[in-house]
Amino acid sequence: MDTSASTGSKSKVKEGVWIAVVVVVGLCAWGFFASGDNDPVTAADPVDVTAVVADLDRAATAHGICYGWQLLDSSSPVSTGSNLGAGRRVTDDPQRCPKYVEVRGRYRYYPDSSESEDYATYSITTNLSNASHLDPSAFDRLGAGTSRLLADPTSTILDAAQALPLLAQEAGVATGAVPAASASGTPAPLPSAGSDFWRDRWVLLVVTGVLLAGAVVTLLLGIRSSRRMQRGEETDAFEKTAAER
Repeated sequence: MDTSASTGSKSKVKEGVWIAVVVVVGLCAWGFFASGDNDPVTAADPVDVTAVVADLDRAATAHGICYGWQLLDSSSPVSTGSNLGAGRRVTDDPQRCPKYVEVRGRYRYYPDSSESEDYATYSITTNLSNASHLDPSAFDRLGAGTSRLLADPTSTILDAAQALPLLAQEAGVATGAVPAASASGTPAPLPSAGSDFWRDRWVLLVVTGVLLAGAVVTLLLGIRSSRRMQRGEETDAFEKTAAER
């Protein structure tokens, strides 16, 4: 029996096993990094949406102006609503809404590999001729600024929509008192905006790096050992142990 051929065949098998281990660990690490930046935005709570629609309906009745919102992920609609109802824009029914004000929030998340920065912006659309003083920057003062919009888009756009009647009153485009909101409270502390991939996942990154480094080192040692066995400079410890048993 050709023992050298047998040893060489076993060495190739071992090399293949170690290569497979490194490939699997590498694929797991790649999958982790590839998916880490694409966490979906959580949908707004239907109860909150219903409450905001009710508040806007009361304000629309008091002011004679329809109020609504639209949230966009870059250019893709994420959330829409108004005093007409959830999913309906103020422009959907010109007879019921001859006058309207709508806040539009837009955000964009970029992968960590991109040099571009995440961003969020506001704009206000209206058909009122005297609405030049409607300033989107006022949302910062009212607790629904762009930093919060970037961190929690679906909830923040609802707060911005709820603030529209107050902005309209302050700008002089609406008269009459702003109806009391159906719910009130202090906003929760704002989470950090932007890409928090490294800060939030550093433990997993360290573990992944250690596992990957260990697999590479083990592969290199296995290749070195198999080549030494082929040259007769080293014996297979596993075969020796099995023979002794």
